[in-house]
Amino acid sequence: MRIVKSFCVSMFVAVLILSGCATTSAEAGKQSYNQEKERRNIPASELYRGRPETVVMAPEGYRISSPEKIIFSDQNLNIILYAGKFAQGNAGYFEAIPADGAGPVIQKISFSGRDVPFTETAWGWRGFFAISPLAKPGKKDFRVIYRQGDLEKKISGCVKIRDVKYPVSKRLLDLGKFSDKEYTSRPEFQKLIKECRRARKEAFSSESEDSILNGLSHPRDMHKVTGYYWKKRIYAAYKRKGKRKVKVRGHVSYHRGLDLKGNTGAPVYSMADGKVVLAKKMFYEGNLVVVDHGNKVFSYYMHMDSMVVKAGDRVRAGEVIGGVGATGTVTGPHLHVALSIRGIHVHPLSILSLPVSR
Repeated sequence: MRIVKSFCVSMFVAVLILSGCATTSAEAGKQSYNQEKERRNIPASELYRGRPETVVMAPEGYRISSPEKIIFSDQNLNIILYAGKFAQGNAGYFEAIPADGAGPVIQKISFSGRDVPFTETAWGWRGFFAISPLAKPGKKDFRVIYRQGDLEKKISGCVKIRDVKYPVSKRLLDLGKFSDKEYTSRPEFQKLIKECRRARKEAFSSESEDSILNGLSHPRDMHKVTGYYWKKRIYAAYKRKGKRKVKVRGHVSYHRGLDLKGNTGAPVYSMADGKVVLAKKMFYEGNLVVVDHGNKVFSYYMHMDSMVVKAGDRVRAGEVIGGVGATGTVTGPHLHVALSIRGIHVHPLSILSLPVSR
């Protein structure tokens, strides 16, 4: 069973949806023009207070924590930073709201020396940033450069990043035939592996504008973690000598997503609005769906039994994209879900604490 939670209450949504009669395209255009004209005369602070509420769909009993918040400002601009925790491996979200009467124009935003794309809204600007699981704990700078008239100005705030102790596996992870070096070295598989690598690279090279509105979703209808984010794993590897398995040097990897329990065929939901850029059976990932949410924010879903979307499809938060499965390198049915923000993998469920809105 799934429930809907909402926060960041809106006083403005009803104004946008109340309409009891049909309109022609010309009338709709005139209404849109008049609404835009009226909106330009409304103070940014009032538009901000009236932005649509954030709606989060999650399994019954799953607790969505309130985000931590950092606020800093000057006479022209107010900046609010959010994260489930300002700690390693979390997704971050910012809002920039002009002071009433001011007219700042943002030029550049950066966090810890990395550029952060931003999206203009009716009330200001917003965007997502990543706190890397490998970030050194301590103070990081969030910086905004903007123009006020003919002057270039800068506003910055300090973000103190906390350390996170990630789990370490104490046993070798044997993936059966996928741990067999001779099996994965077969020419037909090597060709397939290269094709899958190219498809994945192309998908994550997608460039698009921010498409997340005010909805977010847990990817499952139940919450049971079977594989923790950023857990250090040691994968077994072996070669065969006759009928015997002979162990060879394996490899160490960090689990860049989260494994969630599910029976084969159980629903998998898109975590946010976006466009499907890959829906393909892969060698290692099994049935893989990648959703581009814009500004290099991607969620992806592995090992599925079925996929009900295809590349090019638009999806909304909470929309079914497939079913849980046991395809690819698995030891049993589950969903591997991951969230990448400009190449940095964060805890995928950390996004659910963010008060996203447009």
